[in-house]
Amino acid sequence: MTKEQNLSILINNIDDPIWLVDRDFTILGCNHAFKKWVTCFIGQELGEGDNVLFENKNALYTAKFEMCYRLAIDGRAFRTVEDMMVGNETRYTAVSFHPVTDEHSNIIGASCHARDITEQRKHLQKIEEQNIALREIAFIESHKLRGPVATIMGLEQLFNFDDFSDPVNKIVIEGVAKASNDLDLVIREVVHKSNEIGPLP
Repeated sequence: MTKEQNLSILINNIDDPIWLVDRDFTILGCNHAFKKWVTCFIGQELGEGDNVLFENKNALYTAKFEMCYRLAIDGRAFRTVEDMMVGNETRYTAVSFHPVTDEHSNIIGASCHARDITEQRKHLQKIEEQNIALREIAFIESHKLRGPVATIMGLEQLFNFDDFSDPVNKIVIEGVAKASNDLDLVIREVVHKSNEIGPLP
């Protein structure tokens, strides 16, 4: 097989979309993954010789990507994260753009690479949701628990251990019982919040 055939086999066995465009946004080369991926934007495949912006068929796609291609052709290498609906699910894709130069260091186009990062995004979102829940639990523990515990500690100082028949002891016990009930409610709230968090990702 020729080098060109080997290269074609190589890029077409990569799951991530890879493509190359010239300064006029014409696709100079791409792999099968790109053809499948770009269908999600415009409803059909694009291939070598096609305009990568496909005649503005999808205005949102054009607005997002034309600027990126222009920046790369202007000499800037960068990465952007795009979201799109695939079926009924939002998918997130990190897309890298790099200027391509000829042997005289003149920029002749842009090489691009996309990677699905949906699972990583979901993982980070799950962690953030758990962090929010943990902050709520910390708030509950530092504010709501303090009251009942302080009450019990204060009442304990009033209990007459030398004379159990002291009428004040009845008031103290009733106060401890109420504070204990309040404490139990707070603990139940903490447990409920903890159960909402679920297992760590």
